[in-house]
Parts: sequence; C-alpha cells; structure tokens
Amino acid sequence: MTMVGVLTDQGHEQHFPFDHADVPSQPDYHERVQWYLDQATVLICHNVAHDLLWLWESGFKYDGAVFDTMLVEYVLQRGLKEPLSLEACAERYELDTKKQDTLKEYFKQGYSTRDIPYNELCEYLSADLHATQQLADKLWYRLNTKADAGLLSTARLTNRVAKCLTKIYQTGFAVDLTKLEEVRSEFEQEKQQLTTDLQAHVRKLMGDTPINLNSPEQLSWVIYSRKVLDKPYWGNAIDPYMADADFRSLIAGGTERVQKTVAQQCQACRGSGYTRKVKKNGEPFAKPNRCSVCDTAGYTLSRTSEVAGLKFKPPTPKWASANGFSTSKQNLEVLESAAKSRGLDDAVDFLYKVRRLSAVDTYLSSFVDGIGLYTKSDGKLHVRLLQHRTSTGRFSGADPNMQNMPRGAICCRYLPVIIR
Repeated sequence: MTMVGVLTDQGHEQHFPFDHADVPSQPDYHERVQWYLDQATVLICHNVAHDLLWLWESGFKYDGAVFDTMLVEYVLQRGLKEPLSLEACAERYELDTKKQDTLKEYFKQGYSTRDIPYNELCEYLSADLHATQQLADKLWYRLNTKADAGLLSTARLTNRVAKCLTKIYQTGFAVDLTKLEEVRSEFEQEKQQLTTDLQAHVRKLMGDTPINLNSPEQLSWVIYSRKVLDKPYWGNAIDPYMADADFRSLIAGGTERVQKTVAQQCQACRGSGYTRKVKKNGEPFAKPNRCSVCDTAGYTLSRTSEVAGLKFKPPTPKWASANGFSTSKQNLEVLESAAKSRGLDDAVDFLYKVRRLSAVDTYLSSFVDGIGLYTKSDGKLHVRLLQHRTSTGRFSGADPNMQNMPRGAICCRYLPVIIR
C-alpha cells in the first residue's frame, strides 16, 4: 500500500503515505485510517471492489455500507454501454475536477507508484477524491429524481452485492486438482472420439477433400454445399436486409456447388510433394523444389459429379457471412432441429457433434486449463466476478488471480476513499 486518501463529507481531506520512497510512514497512520473507517456510515469509491480488497488485505477492517459510483452509473445507464472510468464519468457529467494523466505518464517511463514524486501523487489522489465526491453527488441526485427513482433499490442492492463479491474474491474457491485432472482426462477422451467420428463424417460427405472443421469457411462448405467464388465481391454484396429473391440470385451467381472429390497420386512428383531439377551436366540440384502441380500435397483432387456436403439452404440473408454462410452455434441448432423433423439422422449426428466438439474445446481451454493455471499454491482459485461488463446485468468473470494480472493493472496502489 503506497498511500490512502480520505475525504469526509465536511470537506476534511488527508493523505496517509505508507510505502513511499520520499515520505516515511508514521506509526499511527494505520490507526488513524482505521478510525476514519470506524466513523464512516458509508464508504464512497469508484470501483469499490478494488479499494475494499486493498484495505482488507492491508489489515484494515470495514464492513459497513458502500456506494460505488462506477456501479451506480452502470445501473443508471440501463444497459446502454458507456465508458465507466472515473475520467469518462467526469467528462460526461462535466465535473469541476477532472481525472489527471499524471500516473499514466510516469508508468510509461517505468516508474512504480512509490517512486512518483510525492507532491504530484498527492495532487493526483486529491483530484480522484474530489471527482469521486462530485460524481457521487450527481448520481445521488439522479436516484432521487422522478425519472430514476425506480432504480434506487437496484443501486442499493448492487452495492451490497459488490461487497459480497469482493469477500468471495478475497477468500477464493477451494479446487480439487486431482478431480480437475480426472475431468480433463474425460474431456480429452471425448474430444478424441468426436474428432474421429467427425473425420469419418467429412470423408463420407466430401470425398477426399481435406476439411478443417475449425475453419468457419470450410465448415460452411460441408453444411451448405456451396463455396464463394469472389470473397471481396461477396462481402460487399451481402446485405442482411436484402429481399429474399435478391439473396437467392446472389447465391446463384456468387457461389458454386461443392463437388465430392477423389484423390490421385500426383504424377509430377510421384507423391513426394517435391521435384528436383537437373543441371546441364545431368547432376540434380542439391535442394528440391515444391511441386507446382500438387503444391507439396503429393496428390491431386478430381471432382466427381456428386454434390458434396449436407446441402442445407440458408433461410434468410442474415445467415450470410464474409466466408459464405454462418456456422454459429445458434444457426447449427436451427439446422439440427430442421434435420430432426425431416428424419435426416446423419445430418443430426454431424451437427450435434460439431457443436459438442466446440463446447468441449471451450471447457478444456477456458475452464479446465484456466482453473489449473490460476489456482494458487494454497489450492484456492480467486475469481473476480464483475457486475459492470454485461448489458444484461449478469456477472462476468475476470482476472482470476491478481498475481497473474499485468503489472500496470495493479501498480496504482493508492486508495481514494470518501467518508460520509
């Protein structure tokens, strides 16, 4: 903790340095800050979860009411996403005190917070204190107007939840790493089986054409049996609100049917993928050349007369994408439902397994790997549950462990605290 700033509702402001290179801390500073916290009826902060966590981890105690100006502004936005930083709020509400760029400039030069000149750090902290106080007054006024009074109870609940989530983040979740590895093993086995099954599906649907199911473009070939002829033209021509007849005409002129293929050994390179030129004296060159006929594949593909893929038709122009047609999770679910109603069991199986493979990949990379990576040596996972990221009010997880955050995200170790 470098410094704590306090501003009371009577206008009394104090700064308490704890770990600054130029100004030593005093033995009673911890006690004096705690006294302010004990007297407080509400603690006003911008992003209260950050400030509370630092206070608690530094040995201070506070369990009273909080008023988070960032979260209250989020509530008052009613799902319309506007920047929530103190700087952005100060500009939006035309506050007298503006957020300063002092710390940003010093951080660019490689300074840590404790090495920034004391007077400049105090000036920056004071600006934060007064900007937060003025913003709180503006927000409280809005919550007591006829237009926004209906959100007062929501704002109060949001502030209580913020304190609860901070405690959860501080305490962490116990993780059974042995069980986590069992879960990883189960998902990896399922992924391997899904991959094998889908490769068999693709071989049946596409012939010998190699398909990477992680490519939305190639997956689109398999599902819709059509390939875009000219991507720049297609990308400029598609319009989600175009007439259905125009969309069908665009499909007919801008795409071609994908045919099944049969692979044959490349005769130019005899399947090696490379050719070797010969010098005038009959000696071969030391380095081989890429085969221009098969492009090092070792085989060539011959198109058959049979149409490849599942032959689905995109129902509306909104299904068009830059690479052809959308293969989003929602669209695959629609197609799977349509295939079920028509008794297309192979299509149902393929579409379900494509969706399931995507889900398993997410479980392994985001959840299993993420939990394993961010679980600390004490066996705890510290997940920060954010209240202000989504437009719908749902929680969003971020920064599982502060020790794994970029240095610039935690180097601002001072707390502007307003006491009322």
